[in-house]
Amino acid sequence: MGGFSTLIILLLVAVASICDMTAPAIICSEDLYLQAPDTGNNLAVDFVAACTDNSRGDVNLTCSHESGTVFHIGTESVSCTCSDPAGHVSSCDFRVTVTDITAPIIECPVTLTREAPSTKNSVRVTFEPSCTDNSGRDNLTCSHSSRDKFRIGSETVSCTCTDPAGLEDSCEFDVNIVDITAPIIECPVTLTREAPSTKNSVRVTFEPSCTDNSGRDNLTCSHSSRDKFRIGSETVSCTCTDPAGLEDSCEFDVNIVDMTPPAIICPGDLDLLAPGTGYNLAVDFETACIDNSGGDVNLTCSHESGAVFHIGTESVSCTCFDPAGHVSFCDFQVTVTDTTPQTIICPDDLNLIAPGDGNNLAVDFVTVCTESSGGDVDLTCSHQSGDIFYIGTESVACTCSDPAGHVSTCDFQVTVTDITAPIIECPVTLTREAPSTKNSVRVTFEPSCTDNSGRDNLTCSHSSRDKFRIGSETVSCTCTDPAGLEDSCEFDVNIVDMTPPAIICPGDLDLLAPGTGYNLAVDFETACIDNSGGDVNLTCSHESGAVFHIGTESVSCTCFDPAGHVSFCDFQVTVTDTTPQTIICPDDLNLIAPGDGNNLAVDFVTVCTESSGGDVDLTCSHQSGDIFYIGTESVACTCSDPAGHVSTCDFQVTVTDITAPIIECPVTLTREAPSTKNSVRVTFEPSCTDNSGRDNLTCSHSSRDKFRIGSETVSCTCTDPAGLEDSCEFDVNIVDMTPPAIICPGDLDLLAPGTGYNLAVDFETACIDNSGGDVNLTCSHESGAVFHIGTESVSCTCFDPAGHVSFCDFQVTVTDTTPQTIICPDDLNLIAPGDGNNLAVDFVTVCTESSGGDVDLTCSHQSGDIFYIGTESVACTCSDPAGHVSTCDFQVTVTDITAPIIECPVTLTREAPSTKNSVRVTFEPSCTDNSGRDNLTCSHSSRDKFRIGSETVSCTCTDPAGLEDSCEFDVNIVDMTPPAIICPGDLDLLAPGTGYNLAVDFETACIDNSGGDVNLTCSHESGAVFHIGTESVSCTCFDPAGHVSFCDFQVTVTDTTPQTIICPDDLNLIAPGDGNNLAVDFVTVCTESSGGDVDLTCSHQSGAIFYIGTESVACTCSDPAGHVSTCDFQVTVTDITAPIIECPVTLTREAPSTKNSVRVTFEPSCTDNSGRDNLTCSHSSRDKFRIGSETVSCTCTDPAGLEDSCEFDVNIVDTTPQTIICPDDLNLIAPGDGNNLAVDFVTVCTESSGGDVDLTCSHQSGAIFHIGTESVACTCSDPAGHVSTCDFQVTVTDITAPIIECPVTLTREAPSTKNSVRVTFEPSCTDNSGRDNLTCSHSSRDKFRIGSETVSCTCTDPVGLEDSCEFDVNIVDMTPPAIICPGDLDLLAPGTGYNLAVDFETACIDNSRGDVNLTCSHESGAVFHIGTESVSCTCFDPAGHVSFCDFQVTVTDTTPPTIICPDDLNHMAPGDGSNLAVDFVTECTDSSGGDVNLTCSHQSGAIFHIGTQSVACTCSDSAGHVSTCDFQVTVTDTTPPAIICSDDVHRTAPSDGNTLAVDFVTECTDSSGGDVNFTCSHQSGAIFHIGTESVSCTCSNPAGHVSFCDFQVTVTDMTPPAIICPEDLDELAPGTGNNLAVDFETTCTDNSRGDVNLTCSHESGAVFHTGTESVSCTCSDPAGHVSTCDFQVTVTDVCDRECENGGVCHGGVCVCPPGYRGDNCQHPKCPRGCPSSMTCVGVNRCVPIAFAGPRNGRTDNNSGSGRRGTCFPLVSYNQRIQTSYIKPVIRNIQISCGTFGLQTCNSQRLEYTVAYRTVYRTSYRCGWSG
Repeated sequence: MGGFSTLIILLLVAVASICDMTAPAIICSEDLYLQAPDTGNNLAVDFVAACTDNSRGDVNLTCSHESGTVFHIGTESVSCTCSDPAGHVSSCDFRVTVTDITAPIIECPVTLTREAPSTKNSVRVTFEPSCTDNSGRDNLTCSHSSRDKFRIGSETVSCTCTDPAGLEDSCEFDVNIVDITAPIIECPVTLTREAPSTKNSVRVTFEPSCTDNSGRDNLTCSHSSRDKFRIGSETVSCTCTDPAGLEDSCEFDVNIVDMTPPAIICPGDLDLLAPGTGYNLAVDFETACIDNSGGDVNLTCSHESGAVFHIGTESVSCTCFDPAGHVSFCDFQVTVTDTTPQTIICPDDLNLIAPGDGNNLAVDFVTVCTESSGGDVDLTCSHQSGDIFYIGTESVACTCSDPAGHVSTCDFQVTVTDITAPIIECPVTLTREAPSTKNSVRVTFEPSCTDNSGRDNLTCSHSSRDKFRIGSETVSCTCTDPAGLEDSCEFDVNIVDMTPPAIICPGDLDLLAPGTGYNLAVDFETACIDNSGGDVNLTCSHESGAVFHIGTESVSCTCFDPAGHVSFCDFQVTVTDTTPQTIICPDDLNLIAPGDGNNLAVDFVTVCTESSGGDVDLTCSHQSGDIFYIGTESVACTCSDPAGHVSTCDFQVTVTDITAPIIECPVTLTREAPSTKNSVRVTFEPSCTDNSGRDNLTCSHSSRDKFRIGSETVSCTCTDPAGLEDSCEFDVNIVDMTPPAIICPGDLDLLAPGTGYNLAVDFETACIDNSGGDVNLTCSHESGAVFHIGTESVSCTCFDPAGHVSFCDFQVTVTDTTPQTIICPDDLNLIAPGDGNNLAVDFVTVCTESSGGDVDLTCSHQSGDIFYIGTESVACTCSDPAGHVSTCDFQVTVTDITAPIIECPVTLTREAPSTKNSVRVTFEPSCTDNSGRDNLTCSHSSRDKFRIGSETVSCTCTDPAGLEDSCEFDVNIVDMTPPAIICPGDLDLLAPGTGYNLAVDFETACIDNSGGDVNLTCSHESGAVFHIGTESVSCTCFDPAGHVSFCDFQVTVTDTTPQTIICPDDLNLIAPGDGNNLAVDFVTVCTESSGGDVDLTCSHQSGAIFYIGTESVACTCSDPAGHVSTCDFQVTVTDITAPIIECPVTLTREAPSTKNSVRVTFEPSCTDNSGRDNLTCSHSSRDKFRIGSETVSCTCTDPAGLEDSCEFDVNIVDTTPQTIICPDDLNLIAPGDGNNLAVDFVTVCTESSGGDVDLTCSHQSGAIFHIGTESVACTCSDPAGHVSTCDFQVTVTDITAPIIECPVTLTREAPSTKNSVRVTFEPSCTDNSGRDNLTCSHSSRDKFRIGSETVSCTCTDPVGLEDSCEFDVNIVDMTPPAIICPGDLDLLAPGTGYNLAVDFETACIDNSRGDVNLTCSHESGAVFHIGTESVSCTCFDPAGHVSFCDFQVTVTDTTPPTIICPDDLNHMAPGDGSNLAVDFVTECTDSSGGDVNLTCSHQSGAIFHIGTQSVACTCSDSAGHVSTCDFQVTVTDTTPPAIICSDDVHRTAPSDGNTLAVDFVTECTDSSGGDVNFTCSHQSGAIFHIGTESVSCTCSNPAGHVSFCDFQVTVTDMTPPAIICPEDLDELAPGTGNNLAVDFETTCTDNSRGDVNLTCSHESGAVFHTGTESVSCTCSDPAGHVSTCDFQVTVTDVCDRECENGGVCHGGVCVCPPGYRGDNCQHPKCPRGCPSSMTCVGVNRCVPIAFAGPRNGRTDNNSGSGRRGTCFPLVSYNQRIQTSYIKPVIRNIQISCGTFGLQTCNSQRLEYTVAYRTVYRTSYRCGWSG
């Protein structure tokens, strides 16, 4: 029996109305709280409800209760509904609570005394208290029930009567007998809690209660209050046991409800590359949906994974439904990028032949470009087919681009080959006459060459104006065109020699015949030279070396030159025979002169013989014994015979002098130079004496030589005849007192050039000085300086080496006749500042007027004006007073190179709500740009929904210049909801009569909001065998995110047979030596009389570990029926193993310097098999230990009293040394007359202990210290052997400087071949230290170069004090310099003019190696005009000596004209796409100054079309030389094409398909009128699938400008799916059970071809119980359309029994609930039995037989009671116990869905209702008739 309240759900559907859209306003009463009357349980209640409507029409107001209705005690809801004429409905509700405030009245019996029977310890006692209440309903409860058993003793029975309002009355009475009353337990009602979104469990608080008549109870529950309960339903079982072992139990459910929707996950946007062979791609992707319910989810997407996506971007939208009908959405984009570049094909390289009469050719060619997708391509080439190609090779580059931006290129070369050779013409033979004094002549000639290319290279083996030597030379000329073809010619140049050769003969020859014959071979020399320089033919009548006989002969000679000219000469040869006699002289004599004289007496012998034997007369120039002086003297001897023949011989006598001469020079001579000369003749007379009496005195200069201005050293050497010498030198100083002579040109009158108003003016000034040295000539203007129109003065100043100065000046007048000139700057390309879109631009325009008059210069923009980003033209105009106007213009381009700056938020993390899978996220990126204009786009919009997972938002900011910045950030949507697991309730089953176990089927389920697969496992599978007793089945469910949920339930198989348990005796064992425990085996036995399984558990298992000591083992044996037997025994494990202790080794620590103790940390260890020990030491770790050694003793004792000990030493070491103090470093002054000093000082040493110390130092106080720094080291030791040291320095400083002396000035003369002389000198130094360091800048015997050098000497003592001195060494140069000029130079004038800067090298060297002043009439690099010019050079050495040389420079002119084209021109086409007239300037000049012919392929001002065109220009001079240049004119199209897209297109999909061909219109035009390349991601007529797809179009014009547009095509699915259910099913239950697994088939199809979500309230194969159940099925398609169907399944049980007391017929047998038995469950069971005087009348309920008769008129025949007759109720009363709880209810509802919400879909909604559980207890008090 029970009553439940029902919650009525009203679904308000708003129907759109044109007029009234407002629901009526309804007002209900507030909740009413009233009191029931004392005499009744109800109350008539009045209330007010009202309704008004804006329509002013009638409204219909109805309520579930009328005002004045009777309300019973309790709370009832009143619901009111109001509808207006438009059908709008409003509702309200309130509650009416009638409260009972009258307590009930209870009456108890008096004390009851019963005697227990002898064979039992309890008696059932019947009693009947009474209770009355105005409510008519009461709950009478007593601490004991009537008919309870009371055990021996006294117990008080307390009774309480409670009415529904909770008011109560109570009474009590004693029962003195045996107490057999079990305790009473109360559990709370079902508890329902909502799981949080981030967890799968909730801590639940509950408080069951238990009362027992004993007043003592033990309340235990399967779960504790505050336990965590997982999602689902769990049953909490509680048992209350009293001291007698009697118990009561109850249970309640804890429901944890999951409210979280599924989580759907889409991939991020996919960027894929199209395959190389097509323009679409099959795309695989993964989506997932997980739900915390763990059930199947229905995940559908607008595109299937593997679907084909076309090039472009398509959106994929996915929807996921979970079993509860919650839905989640996500979407992503698939972008297929075309990566296949188009194929471009260029022709092979073209080789063509130029026409014979021209240098170019129009060339046709074909290039092809194809695109794999079939789309349009844009093909451009650097040259168009049909363009003109000139002779040579030009590259043609082609580029092809497709709409995807891919670019392919190819190129080829066009070679136009010139096969027409040039034509060359040479002059005829040229004849010239050589001059009489030269062998060559300069010859002028001019060959010519013409070629079709207009360009040729004419070269000849000789240049015109070359020198040709006498004879004939062939000049070969070759003309080569650019193709390498050539023509050649040659001509002869004959140089005729008209001058005869010059012949030279020797004079007449008179010779002596040899003594042995009468003839003589005579050698002579003749010569012949010719101006031709060629070989001559010289012949004589006698050859040189010919034999001439005694006498006279004539020799005649003739000479022919190569030209045939002849010359003659002759001479005579006379040979005389006079053979003399033979004379013999001694060999030359070499003797030594005596040291004190210059001569020596010499003896010698000469001999003369005559071949005829006659007398001879022998005489010598010196006689033997004569005196010979130092030197060499010849002794000549003559021998004559009588015939007058004379013979002679001679020899030399050399007397060698070994004594050197002595020389003396005058002192320095000073003379003044005259005003007109740079030199003076100086007279001087050095002297020399030598023992030889003869000396050779030579000087570098002779007396009366000229000496130039300056100082020269005269070196003199005296050499005696023996070569011994002495030398000396002196200076001759010539002083210049005359200023230099400066020369300026006369005043200059010049004309300004036509192109400007100034002129570079060359002029010559000169300055000469009598000194001949370098002068410093400077002018206020340099030669070549620019002079402006007008008159300017030039002043010049000249300084000579002596510092004298001279001045001159002249005027330069430049006359101007040129009109004004305006000059604009070049086009300005500037960068916009990073923080703005404009720029103040400064520029300079200049207008000058040659006359110097005022001009009026105006510009369209002023310098400093603001220019914005882009290009603006500036036009300037200048006019002079005469009205002449000049104009110029330029462009100012301000380029924006500053990219915008974008800022994205940081990663955003939001938590998904428990009922949704997406969150709207707000964000705001920012962008700033200097242009002030930017386009900020993001892949997602703020307030977009983001699904669970992580998505990246990419944002890009683009400024008008196309510069961009981008950023991205992540949006993380976190799912925190665990899965929901559902277990069945506890199962109570009966073991079969033939066995003690049972196969049990059950169902579990797990659902997850993720929609993904869940892993549901249970400790027992459904169908598993369960033994007698209670087994827990625990189930666990993991969702894909790793969240876990749990549930469990119990399966109880009831058995009624008790068991027997036997334990062993107490066990006494010994612990092992290496452990504190022991595995102990023992046997306990439990048997069950039925042979069934028993559950034998012990507090310790056999083989378990027992630790040292005594532990009790308690064993319990229970059978499945819950019978429990117990026994126990003790296990004692004794420890006989002592512990093991380990101490550390000796510990040594250092005492701190300020303390005598140290805290020492140590850690001894102890191990014992017991695992427990007591370790104690004589000292604790971290105790203080004093300096010295202490022993620490440690002992370890185990729990058994066994012990081990160890000890270790702690040594505290004192390491602090004593303190020593030295003085600071000492700095002292040495005495002026010495180098050392006695120094006193003090050192101190102290010892902290106060003991004696030993202090020693390396120096004692008062010791002598020498100049310098010496260290003093001190050592202090104490008795402990510690040593301390310190040191300091003693510095004795020397402040007395040394004294140095240098020699006077030394003068020496340089030899003629050298520039230096070794000079000896010796300075001296003294110092008080006795030690000095004397250094000089030069060493004695160093070489000194010509000139004057100062020798600096410094003497430094050891402390750095010093003295210095210096003296001069003068080396005099007397040798002039050597100058060298190049040979004559023959050069070609450059191609750019008619003169040439000529580099040449001249050199001048001087023995002084000093700088020389080498000047030439032309400087190297000077400009030489065409012709021949002489260059003369002069070189002065530093001593004023001068040398000269000269040579000629010849410059030949062969220069072509100079042509200048402008740079490539870039112009912007006008906005209307037309072409442009372009002005340009080309120039041509020729070095000859003659007229030139300048032509171009396009004239200035010609029309140029959009694109690039080449302009070729040619310039020829009168000599036929040709120069060319070219440039390109590019006209750029700046206007992008105009593109127009269709508006967004909306179409409805056909009912039988998911695609639709959609037509649309897009257009693109370009202002240039040229073809455009227009492509769209979809073509008109393309197939579109259900959903929305973007169509993006791109249009590009030939200039590469691109325009874009896009629109969306939406194909809407309006057709709901088709669902088919089977017919109603009628099935028979199997004979063995009351339920049946039923298979059926439902189908659902949809025109979208997408996945449908088909769900049924029962799955096919589900178990249906006996009876009829409805199966409802729902199918939803991807568009959200829903179709439903339903059918019924009827399972009929063929059981023929009527089961009572809740029994269920199963297979023809009644299965009774616990407490009942019998074929029809008609008999209650009392398992403990009833006393003999009682009988079982209900579950565990015994009553005396006397009261077991019929009630309400039924007859009692129990004669033992002493009462007979009919039992009729004297008083009857009912108790109703009512409790409320919150019950969750899932309601099926319909919601608006589909396109525009015009369809309805089935959904579910979780609601909560207040449910009531009511228990009625009816009591009777009987009377008997009779």
